[in-house]
Amino acid sequence: MLDSIETTLQWASRMLWKGIEPVVHYVTDRYEKGIKVDPETLATFRVNWHPSEDLPKWAITISPT
Repeated sequence: MLDSIETTLQWASRMLWKGIEPVVHYVTDRYEKGIKVDPETLATFRVNWHPSEDLPKWAITISPT
């Protein structure tokens, strides 16, 4: 049961993808509304985004680099 932040972080850090462990961090910073990433910067991340065939606008798979 994911009843605490610590338990959730431990669970998430043990999830493997093709044998690779994720890097999991608890972020406490607040993100301001309205801040956007410029298109050039976003393009560097989008190469690892793979849209779902069923819901391409809303569901993506992000492959690790």
